[in-house]
Amino acid sequence: MIINSLKIKNIRSYTDEEIVFPEGSIMLSGDIGTGKTSVLLAIEFALFGIIRGQLPGSTLLRHGKREGFVELSFTLEGTKVTIRRNLKRSNRSITQDSGYIIINNQKHDLTPIELKSKILELIGYPDELITKSKTFIYRYTVYTPQEEMKHILFEGKDERLNVLRRIFDIDKYKRIKENTLNYMKELRGKKIELETRIEDLEDKKKEHKEYEDKIRTIKEEAAKLQKVVDEISKELKSKEEKVNEFEDKIKSIETVKNQVEIKTNNINNKKATISNTEKELKTIDENIGKISKELEGFETLDVDRLKKQKEELDSKRRTLQENLEKINDREATFTAMKKNSEDIVKKIFSLDECPVCQQKVDSGHKERVKAKENKNIVDLEKQLGKLVNLKKQRKDEIELFDRQMESLFEKLNKQEVVLVKKERLDEYRKKKELLMKEQVKIKSEIEKTEREIQDLKKKLEASHDIQSRYSEAKKVLEQVREKHKTEEIKKAELLREQKTLEEVKTRIREEINRKEESKKKLSVLQEIRNWLMKYFLNIIYLMEKQIMLHVHHEFNEYFQEWFNILLEDENLNVRLDETFTPIIEQNGYETYLENLSGGERTSVALSYRLALNKVINDFMGTIKTKDLLILDEPTDGFSSEQLDKIRELLEQIRIKQIILVSHEPKLESYVDNIIRVHKEEHVSRIIS
Repeated sequence: MIINSLKIKNIRSYTDEEIVFPEGSIMLSGDIGTGKTSVLLAIEFALFGIIRGQLPGSTLLRHGKREGFVELSFTLEGTKVTIRRNLKRSNRSITQDSGYIIINNQKHDLTPIELKSKILELIGYPDELITKSKTFIYRYTVYTPQEEMKHILFEGKDERLNVLRRIFDIDKYKRIKENTLNYMKELRGKKIELETRIEDLEDKKKEHKEYEDKIRTIKEEAAKLQKVVDEISKELKSKEEKVNEFEDKIKSIETVKNQVEIKTNNINNKKATISNTEKELKTIDENIGKISKELEGFETLDVDRLKKQKEELDSKRRTLQENLEKINDREATFTAMKKNSEDIVKKIFSLDECPVCQQKVDSGHKERVKAKENKNIVDLEKQLGKLVNLKKQRKDEIELFDRQMESLFEKLNKQEVVLVKKERLDEYRKKKELLMKEQVKIKSEIEKTEREIQDLKKKLEASHDIQSRYSEAKKVLEQVREKHKTEEIKKAELLREQKTLEEVKTRIREEINRKEESKKKLSVLQEIRNWLMKYFLNIIYLMEKQIMLHVHHEFNEYFQEWFNILLEDENLNVRLDETFTPIIEQNGYETYLENLSGGERTSVALSYRLALNKVINDFMGTIKTKDLLILDEPTDGFSSEQLDKIRELLEQIRIKQIILVSHEPKLESYVDNIIRVHKEEHVSRIIS
């Protein structure tokens, strides 16, 4: 990871600045309190956001400002990344707003948590840091604030070991051991529970065997009883068949009786029919004689010819009637015309002026009009006289036709009466013939039915004792049926008892199966517990010990190497004990860290810090921040000779980008690039 640039606005003492970071060694130079450390905190905020207890928003946002931001650009294995985080002041607190990240020119707007997750993914830090407030790896490999440089050295050994365990992910072995012991405790409880479940297993097996024996005995008794039931069933079937035969015969007899009754009723009905028919024949003979007598002396005429004459008379009469109606119409017309002329004659003498032309009417004109209208009246009276004569003639002709029609109607009516009587006479004769044939047929059927009744009565006489024999057979059947029912009840009771015993046996078997399963689980559980106790815990302990020894060995070597570079004193040596606590030997005697001078303590702390950085980067292959190291005032208390050792130290470290924060002017000659920080009126600025 190589930092390229940093933009900050309203962050601590900065209002609006952009800092460009080249590769190589870089020194942030400036007096104490000018804002050098603020740049480092801004970089950490850009990467991880607000860190509770370490990097709160209240220490970042400039006093009096409502908003601010940090935008960090860096290169990660050839990938260009830009991340921006925003701060916002509310009435109660200072919080992060959503920001964004740009990866190879692709921008993603994300929440603070999503930004942190994405950065941890990019730089290869463990996922569990997403929800944790502390960033151990970054603080111990990339940047340790000045006030925390010596903190780990003065912590208690247990706290120091716990921190190192978490940093190197060795703490998981401790958790594994604790979880294993807790799991073994659970297994012990489960073991006691399973032992309690199976303690009566053998008793249940014995009980199951007893129920099997009882069921076997019942099955044998049921088998014997089944043979008895089968024999009785055969007998019962035979008796039922016998009774069924009698019932069939009785049904047949009842059928014969019904047939006799039906046939007898049939004969009676037919005899009644014969009697009624004879009465009807007598009536028919009387009617035939009466109608024959009525037809004597009647002349039979041609009815069709009479009907034709009637149609001709009807046609002629209609013609005369139509002519009469026309005469009446003409008579009415002439009468109206005559009245009109008479009215004109009356009115003409009373007129002085013409009502149309308003001219005076003279007496000559009046006489001319009168003569003309009188002539019309005479002509009309002649015509009316002719019409009256013609009208009388037509009425006389119509009356003549009406008399002829009446005579013709009378003849037709007489002929129709004769025809009806002849038809009725024919019907009576035909019906008489049909009834006489029917009488012969019915008498023949009566004789046949009487013979059939005699045959049926003979059958009934042959079966006179069938009812008593049926009653006896039915009585025997009921006795066998009762016996069969008794044996079936015995069998059902046995089967019911067998079913109950089998249900109990099944429940016991299921309980035994569960206990057997518990026994298997107990065996597996004991094997697991023994394996965890004898092998797994020992393996975890050895793995933890081996890793800790390896880390300790490498850590100790680097610690001694960096210390010897910083402080060349044959009388002062350092090493790490098994708790990673620095042991100081001065003139062959162990001494406390507090007894050293300020420069010596800083040398121990810086050596410890650099050794920790090296070991973490070597052990954790996924970390992608190995090319970056930030040292915040690492030379506190150094003498002029010790400051000269920084040049050799920077050459030994071999890291692509080192950001060194210091107010020591002498160190400027040891680095590749210098970024100067100046502060005026509480505002920090970058001086090129």
